[in-house]
Amino acid sequence: MLVLLPPCCAYPPLGNWYADPITNSAADNLQRRARQALQHGYAHGEDCFAARLQDIAASFWLGRSIEADYRSLAATSTDEHQHALIDLVFGQLLISRKLAGALHYLDSGFSRAANLLKPADYFRVLKRHELLRHLVLGRQPAAAQDLTSLLGEARIIARLGGITATSGRCRYPPDDTIG
Repeated sequence: MLVLLPPCCAYPPLGNWYADPITNSAADNLQRRARQALQHGYAHGEDCFAARLQDIAASFWLGRSIEADYRSLAATSTDEHQHALIDLVFGQLLISRKLAGALHYLDSGFSRAANLLKPADYFRVLKRHELLRHLVLGRQPAAAQDLTSLLGEARIIARLGGITATSGRCRYPPDDTIG
C-alpha cells in the first residue's frame, strides 16, 4: 500500500506493487490520514499528489467507485512520473479484483514508466505484467487478492496453457475442474 509521504518527498517508486488488499478499518485509517495530508497540503500550497493517490486507493478498498477520482487526478497530473504511477496503481487496483480494463491501465502505466524505471525494475514490472495477462478478468469484481496470490494463479493458468486475459479464450469450459 502507498505509504503517506510528506508533499516535499519524492514520488513513490514506479516498480512497486500498491494494490494488496487492506481491511475496511485500515482503508478508513488510510483515507483519514490522506485527507488530513490533503487539507494541510492545500493550505500550504504543497503538491498533494501522493495523498490524492492514497485517497483513491482507500476509496477503492472501501468499495466506492474511483473512476471519477482517477480521471480528475490524471487530468491534473504535472509530469510523466505522476501519469505513469496513476495508471499503474489504477490498473493494479482493478486487477487485484480481476476487473476488466485492468490490463489497459497496466499497459499504459508501463509504457509511460518505461524510460523512468531502473533496468531491474523495468524487467520486474514487465515480467509481472506478462504473467498477469493469464488471469481471467470480468465485469464483476472477484474476491480481492494480493500480488503473490494473483501471480500464483496466473502461473498455474499459464502452465495449463488455457487462458489469456487478452484472448478471453479457454481450452476448457469454466466449470471443468478436471481439464
